[in-house]
Amino acid sequence: MITRRRIICSILSALCIASCSLIHPGTPERLVRVKLFADASFRMRNPRWADEARGLLEAASDYYEREFNIRLIRQSVSPWPEQERIRSTPALLARLQKEFPKQAKRDDYDLIVAFTAEGVSRYLPEGRPRVDRLGNCSQGLGNYAIVPIDKIFHYGGLTADLDVDVIALIHELAHIFGAAHVDDIDSLMNENFGYRTDIDAKNRAVIQQNKFCPFAKCNSQRQLRQARGVCREGESDSSLKTHASRL
Repeated sequence: MITRRRIICSILSALCIASCSLIHPGTPERLVRVKLFADASFRMRNPRWADEARGLLEAASDYYEREFNIRLIRQSVSPWPEQERIRSTPALLARLQKEFPKQAKRDDYDLIVAFTAEGVSRYLPEGRPRVDRLGNCSQGLGNYAIVPIDKIFHYGGLTADLDVDVIALIHELAHIFGAAHVDDIDSLMNENFGYRTDIDAKNRAVIQQNKFCPFAKCNSQRQLRQARGVCREGESDSSLKTHASRL
């Protein structure tokens, strides 16, 4: 005979197992080591800017680990540029690529994400989030992302609703893994995604397909030897085009 007490114990056990799975997720299939930068405008508005940057990445990592079994690991959080204010995201991306070229990338990180809070409208080219490329396995995954942040962010844990700035970061990271813009208004990969949190099936398949690809270490597909990630000298980077994400 099933007693009331046994039913209650069964329910509590199920809840305990569910909560443990949230607190202790399984081993991720892919680890991505991220170097975080915060520009002067991001730092000036929040004395705890380093915690904010870490929280933004943690929230994005929660999403990618849940949806794609990809964990984003913070390697460092640094002020950059130290003093100069660069209001244009294309200019900020160009400076980032110049000062931290892929060829000189150290082995302790895979990706650079820079946060800015200059307040330029995301509807203007100068204020749009940007990545250096749409990733793929033949040329390698993207290496750089510039993400404008509108308001101070506080990480709320695994079960918190996604903030629009976190969604913008998730959107750009999806480009790093090869996801492209779509016309589907319900997809997070629509240019005007708002608070949408679901990636469409086609782009989900692209991210799943590319999540084990190497990150690019060179400036063109001719320079990338996929298996070893070795750069050939004397070749140009003319094959790469900067990708601008319109919000």
